[in-house]
Amino acid sequence: MKKKYIYLPLLFLIVLFFADKIFLLDFFQTSFYQEGNPVYYTQRRNLFEKLQKDGSLKDKNLLLAFGDSRAYPYSIKTLPPSFANDWTVYNFSGPQAVPAYGFYWFRKIIEAGIKPKAVFYVISPEGFDDSKGLFYEPFLRLGADQEFKETYWENFSFSDKLEIWKEKFFSIRKIKPGFKLFWSRFTGGKLKQYRPDQNHENLILELGNGEQLAYASASNNPKKLEKDALRLKSIYLSGFTLGETEFFFVEEFLKLAEKEGIKAYLIWPKVYPGYREGYYELGLEKSWWPRVRELAFKYGASAADMNTLSSCDLYYDGSHQSVFCISEQSEILMNDFTGKKKLP
Repeated sequence: MKKKYIYLPLLFLIVLFFADKIFLLDFFQTSFYQEGNPVYYTQRRNLFEKLQKDGSLKDKNLLLAFGDSRAYPYSIKTLPPSFANDWTVYNFSGPQAVPAYGFYWFRKIIEAGIKPKAVFYVISPEGFDDSKGLFYEPFLRLGADQEFKETYWENFSFSDKLEIWKEKFFSIRKIKPGFKLFWSRFTGGKLKQYRPDQNHENLILELGNGEQLAYASASNNPKKLEKDALRLKSIYLSGFTLGETEFFFVEEFLKLAEKEGIKAYLIWPKVYPGYREGYYELGLEKSWWPRVRELAFKYGASAADMNTLSSCDLYYDGSHQSVFCISEQSEILMNDFTGKKKLP
């Protein structure tokens, strides 16, 4: 009898392996809404379906916005009023999104036969630091489908490939359900918030075309902003190493835009001066940004450094400007697009 107990660990692992496969169900793969960052990545799949069904595209010009959270406010609401009647804006940005995420959706949209007139491609230096692991988490885990992973497999680092292999054995690694959140919703009778039609964060995004306008601030709190800037510099700019992965995907994005005759704008978003100093301490305006400009010139795109072009100095936190600044920046870009006032 005692010998039977030695099989219990093996039996436990077998049960755990099969129980894990519940996360392969379509609900968990497409409609399982948790909170925070994962909501955006799940919502973008529904946004893509909405874009494909949008009948107004027959009569209006389409503008697409891609990028990280600093691209959230780009929308029809922040375009100059003179463009409101003739343009439609869809925003496929994502929290902590590396540039590859923008390419992922741009490629998918073009393959679906949808052709925008212009694209705003917000890229931040932080996304080019391969050592921080942002390529896998959150992009490959939450944002990329199997076809993309197979197509660009050779461009992934060994550590990223290893994480994907782990997902194949344990699907829970891809979903990463928050058990504290589950318990809170379970005890509060709010399990329905896992559904897209009941999730408050998702419903806010569904009000428009993917934009998020919550980063609204009408005045600055210098002490708070300075403290936040120092915190963020220690997280994202400490040990910063400029990698090559994202330059590849930015170039792929620009190649596709040029091939399709689409005007692309590479945008370096403006951040609070205390945080921006970190960029300059690393010499990014002399290393990273010139390479971005060269790629833009090579493929007929335009590069806009909002740190120098924008005069608006309102900030939500050390890393994000107030949404009120985006109207001015959209006007700068659209003035270039129409030829009214070209970028320097």
